[in-house]
Amino acid sequence: MKKYKLYGLGNALLDYEYRINDHILKQFNQKKGTMLLNEYDKHQLMHTTLKEIRPPEKILPGGSVANSVYTMAQFGNNVCFTGKVSNDESGKNFIDCLSKSGIKTHVMQSSRDTSGECLVLVTPDNERTMNTYLGSSSTLSIDDVSLDYIKSSEYLLIEGYLASSDNTLEVCIHSLEKAEENNAKSIITLSDPNIVSIFRNNILKLFNQKSYILFCNEQEALNFSQTQSLEIAKDFLNEISDIVIITRSEKGAICYANNKSYVVDGINVTSKDFTGAGDMFLGAFMHKFNEHNFLESLEFANHCASKIIQVYGAKFNNSSDYAKLIK
Repeated sequence: MKKYKLYGLGNALLDYEYRINDHILKQFNQKKGTMLLNEYDKHQLMHTTLKEIRPPEKILPGGSVANSVYTMAQFGNNVCFTGKVSNDESGKNFIDCLSKSGIKTHVMQSSRDTSGECLVLVTPDNERTMNTYLGSSSTLSIDDVSLDYIKSSEYLLIEGYLASSDNTLEVCIHSLEKAEENNAKSIITLSDPNIVSIFRNNILKLFNQKSYILFCNEQEALNFSQTQSLEIAKDFLNEISDIVIITRSEKGAICYANNKSYVVDGINVTSKDFTGAGDMFLGAFMHKFNEHNFLESLEFANHCASKIIQVYGAKFNNSSDYAKLIK
């Protein structure tokens, strides 16, 4: 038994969540439900505009993998995380929050740039659209990765967002190679439909060796497989990953493993915010997963995701909310 169940490698971002209407989203020229990468000046202009409209609902440390690792820590798993921030207030807050949550952190602080931010825009239909300035998160290097954490972990989790630059893609490939050498099973999440479409060739390089688990939503699966057929997408994804898990929002989720399909239906709830649903799903699945209990893990992850969309933000306010889910 290894010391850590999972080692996460991802962007370290401070999330600002704003409730806006569709008119504002159109003004920013963003496609609903996707993530857009912006340069500093454009990002700051958008953030200034949002602040003049209304204050954010929440300001919390985020990033897709960081959110999933946080969930696992709240469920009592031994987990660790690596990302990169700047030596500024946002960066210090990010590290402090993760450390207090029980996550073993190996987060480097750069003296250059500023820490990354993500503007999470939530429209009246509860869909979330993200605008991200990566900042120092994009300077993650091979030297920042902890080989000790890889050796000590059962799983290595990498987010597709990191494939958006050649620099962080190199870090991912290096980490996946080290994981294979040290018997850590690889997990890759596709992250976002836009990322999958724009950086498809980069993401394919993450599968030079077949991954153990691949997480994605239905649109990401279709975009990555370059098809409109979920059946064709399933076949394509099974060629590059032993286990494929596809979330389908209100239609539930599917897991393909060992030539079998495991399906759970969606749960009818009154949602407030879809932010972090996929991150919660992944963290909850990996908490429950023991390499055999596919349906049980899928059901638990689906249940947890249905709970997080009933609150604002990607995290519950209290640790007791996580404890209730595992009772």
